Amino acid sequence: MSAISVIIPTHNAEAYLAETVNSLLSQSILPDEIIIIDDGSSDKSLTIARQLSVKYPDIISVYSKTFRSAPKSRNFGASISTGPALMFMDADDVMGPGTLEALSNALDKKGAGVAACSWLRLEKVEENWLAKPASCAQRRTDQDALSAWLTGWYYPTSSILWTREAFDRTGGWDEDVIINQDGDLMMRALAQGASLAETNKGAIYYRKLPSGQESLSGKGKTLKGLKGRMYVLDKIARILEEQDIQKEYKDSLSRAYRGIAQDAKTVDKKIYCDANLKQKKYQPILFKSVFLKGTRWLARYSKGVRGTKPTPEKYQKNVDWLNNVVMAENEYLPEIAKVKDIKFPMVSVIIPVYNRAHLLHRSLDSVVAQTFKDIEILVIDDCSRDDPHSVIKEYNDSRIKYIRQKENQGVAAARNRGLREAKGSFVAFLDDDDEWFPEKLSRQVELFLQSPPEVGLIYTGVETVMDEGHSEIQLPTERGNAYRILLVKNCIHGGSSTMMRRNIITNVGFFDENLLAIEDYDYWLRISRYYHFDFVEEPLVRYHDIRAISTNTDVRRSRNIQANLEARDQFYMKHQAQMKKEGVAHLFLVQSANRHMASHWNDMKSARRLALQAFFYAPTSRNTIVALATTLFSLKLVNKIKVMIYGSNKAKKESASTR
Repeated sequence: MSAISVIIPTHNAEAYLAETVNSLLSQSILPDEIIIIDDGSSDKSLTIARQLSVKYPDIISVYSKTFRSAPKSRNFGASISTGPALMFMDADDVMGPGTLEALSNALDKKGAGVAACSWLRLEKVEENWLAKPASCAQRRTDQDALSAWLTGWYYPTSSILWTREAFDRTGGWDEDVIINQDGDLMMRALAQGASLAETNKGAIYYRKLPSGQESLSGKGKTLKGLKGRMYVLDKIARILEEQDIQKEYKDSLSRAYRGIAQDAKTVDKKIYCDANLKQKKYQPILFKSVFLKGTRWLARYSKGVRGTKPTPEKYQKNVDWLNNVVMAENEYLPEIAKVKDIKFPMVSVIIPVYNRAHLLHRSLDSVVAQTFKDIEILVIDDCSRDDPHSVIKEYNDSRIKYIRQKENQGVAAARNRGLREAKGSFVAFLDDDDEWFPEKLSRQVELFLQSPPEVGLIYTGVETVMDEGHSEIQLPTERGNAYRILLVKNCIHGGSSTMMRRNIITNVGFFDENLLAIEDYDYWLRISRYYHFDFVEEPLVRYHDIRAISTNTDVRRSRNIQANLEARDQFYMKHQAQMKKEGVAHLFLVQSANRHMASHWNDMKSARRLALQAFFYAPTSRNTIVALATTLFSLKLVNKIKVMIYGSNKAKKESASTR
């Protein structure tokens, strides 16, 4: 059985916290660690947590920080936990006997990423807490877990056990989600392919708070709650689209949007109209709709419905056990354990390195010299054959963390490892042979703190140093909504100029490890689809452009022409639907054709293929006509065609700049 870390965020839960912890300590297998994070409680929650830690010092540790956010508390708990299996327990829920063992067995035996057990609702009747049926929608026999989750069925947070790998793959809890936080996390995991093992052994008791103690789930019909529900549902719809499985969930998405529209009808006209339009977008065609309804009817009346309500006798048995457990061991000890400090860096700096230890000094020197000091520096060694660790040890800087990959997986995987390890609110990327000017991080953090939450990425100007010794300056030009521009070309020169909000990964995901190159361009594009960009105009990065032909592994991967061109083909296949929708597919294809026609490559056959594709999408476009003509005719004739199309040198330059 895997070691299990249980994370319990708590805020003003003095009435329930000891009972919750006691139910964990009464399990047939104990968790290896229980991490309690007090989020600014004004009652005795922190005192109770510290007393529990005194009694069980080998298992329970206590932290205190005012996050004002359960997702932030949970992400922190996950970041300091040590077990390969994770559970996020609410501070007012109770775990039935044998439940942790049942979940652990399900996770191990079925090789799943996530395991879940059944749950019952705890409701206070007079002075007793009674167990009642789960209060979510029923799951039909024709539904997989994600379809059911979209339409109101779910497992609560406390009934789920995660492998660390599956949790890390989601990017963690989305700290911007205000409602349906656990649903957002689970639906992202399922949409991204996580397997779910369900066990009928054990149970979690999910507490329905008394009147006046309304939980987040009770606020879903308020204006704020409706906005939060739309945010989550829109995100899941996008993930399904990117995974190319949206068609399988159109009926469920339609029903989910219809539910929001119905709740918003008398609350907010804009949300009502938006949800209504999306409900119609995903609504199955009439024949399919009738067929689905018939299938559901047959499933309901011939095979029954999943989640059959327990019998009254089972309730009474559960109630007897529950009342004994929740009333046990409520005594408090006079001793008080120390609360462990929580210190987060503001910025996480990620530096992937591979076989370039001799260049690492340059990048590390520039990071250590930053005027902004509240940072952590994550050096991700992608299984180098040289010794970057020896370079790091020279600095004797506690902010530097060295992480070595078990095998060489490429720069995208190295950056993703850094993203999973990062604890800062912001993340900055630096290639191991580039360098920053001293004010780089300070200027970006300052701008982020002045920016609204929709600004997700800030980049800077760049000074490019050539092999010959001379330099060029590239100034940024695109801010706000840069998505359409990025569908055509990468407007960010070098990934070392970027800083992003860490929480972006819960919406956008990670770098694509399947791309042969331009994985950073792909990531900026995906970010720009959901967030705005801004920039600091000054060049604050020095980018070293290694153009020399060499067989050494030092040469930048992006300079491998074959890999770059193949990656552009992958990139086009991945984003062509959006390119066509935005009417810019021909411009991207023309750019690719021009790269194939470059003198150092001169692959006219591939260029002609791409130019023909571009011409098919935009036969009247000057750019596509010129590109196609260049692949078919002599240079002299092409020049005549350009003059006919553009009419002047100025027009030629303007056209060239749009390619």
